[in-house]
Amino acid sequence: MTDLPGGQPSSTPDDLWCPFPSLTNPHAEQADQQSLAWLARHGLLDGQLRQSARIGRQRSGHLAARTNPEVSAEMLRLLSDWYVWLFAFDDGYCEDRERGSRPGPLARTTALLARAIDPEPPGGEVSGPVGAYTTALREIRNRVAAQASPSQLFRWECTVRDYLSAQVWEAANREAGAVPGLSEYVAMRRHAGATYTCLALIDIAAGYELPAAEADGPTLRRLRDLTANLVSWDNDLYSHAKEAAGGQGRHYLVEVLARHHRCTPAEARQAAGAMRDAKMRAFVELSRTVHANGSDAASAYARSLGLWLRGHIDWSRGTSRFDVPTAPEARH
Repeated sequence: MTDLPGGQPSSTPDDLWCPFPSLTNPHAEQADQQSLAWLARHGLLDGQLRQSARIGRQRSGHLAARTNPEVSAEMLRLLSDWYVWLFAFDDGYCEDRERGSRPGPLARTTALLARAIDPEPPGGEVSGPVGAYTTALREIRNRVAAQASPSQLFRWECTVRDYLSAQVWEAANREAGAVPGLSEYVAMRRHAGATYTCLALIDIAAGYELPAAEADGPTLRRLRDLTANLVSWDNDLYSHAKEAAGGQGRHYLVEVLARHHRCTPAEARQAAGAMRDAKMRAFVELSRTVHANGSDAASAYARSLGLWLRGHIDWSRGTSRFDVPTAPEARH
């Protein structure tokens, strides 16, 4: 890490600046193993030994433990199961070379998934490969509903629908071989990364509820947007080499900036680092405002967002999810 003029820190490719403490939940390993077993029970790993081994190596449950270091074992389990569902769906559909490049079929898949989180889902089981994802998603929704107020549940459901919609946007770009413009990318990437779905669970998992005027007000909405941008861009910086090697690099900040500025990947990576540092400084300043002027719940939420940012960076540094694939894996 280096310092900008005036003493402000800046990121290097191997050391992203984040001024929040590094913590981890003591139930991390238990949650990780339980979530892998949960995926298997729902048939999301059946017959997919390579996927099972890959997700196991990623230590996906540790992402929940790093980003939610202070919740109970029960709530960590719920969060971890949601995170591994997202990883499994991303690998099985969104990043799959065939399924992830066909927006029409993917739109029908995401429509079935969106119906699974409706208050009164349609009767009958969903057939085909998507059925297992639908059943598991409905279970997660019901577990969230058991812990959340109606308003909290509704907010989470809305973020899930936005996430599913953004997968179709990505698939349309892949089908067309298109790299989105910078403003379009910024607006959509934060939904496509599912970060909002995770942030909507923070107060639920911690056992409190934000007052509606604050939860839906401009300050916390801006803080969530900053968080989602930072998580998405940090993810891009860690995963770009893997995605570029696999030919899937169109929805990553480095590629978007390289096209936008007509510059080299090294120059684009430097620009991406400067962008994320500017957003981190904005996050820090706005967090201070929330701590000074917001309710106790809003202050706790702002603190949790900072821990989420740090936890995501800590997990990203150690996970195998962003390893450049070997030649056989790159074909899948």
